[in-house]
Amino acid sequence: MLPKIDVPVYEIEMPLLKKKFRYRPFLVKEEKILLMAMESNEEKATVDAIKQIVNNCCLDEIDIEILPLVDLEYFFLNLRARSIGETVELQYKCNNTVKDENGEEKNCNNVVPLEVNLFDIRPEIADNHTNKIELSNELGIMMRYPNFKMIENTTGENEVDRLMNLILDTIEFVYDKDNVYYSKDVERKELLDFVESLTKSQFEKIQEFFVTLPKIKKDLDFHCKKCGHKERITVEGIQSFFV
Repeated sequence: MLPKIDVPVYEIEMPLLKKKFRYRPFLVKEEKILLMAMESNEEKATVDAIKQIVNNCCLDEIDIEILPLVDLEYFFLNLRARSIGETVELQYKCNNTVKDENGEEKNCNNVVPLEVNLFDIRPEIADNHTNKIELSNELGIMMRYPNFKMIENTTGENEVDRLMNLILDTIEFVYDKDNVYYSKDVERKELLDFVESLTKSQFEKIQEFFVTLPKIKKDLDFHCKKCGHKERITVEGIQSFFV
């Protein structure tokens, strides 16, 4: 019988869930999943690969489908850093307008490599973000953070319907001065009626929750050595670091 190979064990705390999980680096079998997803260049393949790899490598009980999106993305970035390397090199094309030898304007188009340390990336949480929405002095809503299952199952005939369904899915409970009303114990029609009865300003507070949702992002200094152009660029979304 061949000997077993020991692998290190690490611990990570989820930024939103505030829960710690133990995990191991991914092995050759997980790297194959990652490479196949990268080759397909399809968003669904990327999502499925992230879920499968995190599920394989987490050593504690974890429900990938209900883990907040940002927590899952953060988990994967740290897992990738421990498994392949903590730095990735991104390639960006310089779009600065320059003049050629004939005086005509054109884009520089020089490709600039940007190195990013994955351990430096944490979800950005806005100061005004909260999942506790106070509708009045005595009435409020507690929201749960969107997860892959919610996003995949959100349906509707148009964008407005899909947004409304996502809002209903993310309401954890409604509370007043006397009681807490959990959405799982309330008929969906009743929950919809409640949301539709809100004033415009109250509904905007719910929308603000989605607008200010924490995101995986990193500000980088861009410097093109060909034309000298400098700017501050923002790399956002896990797909941007999926290399």
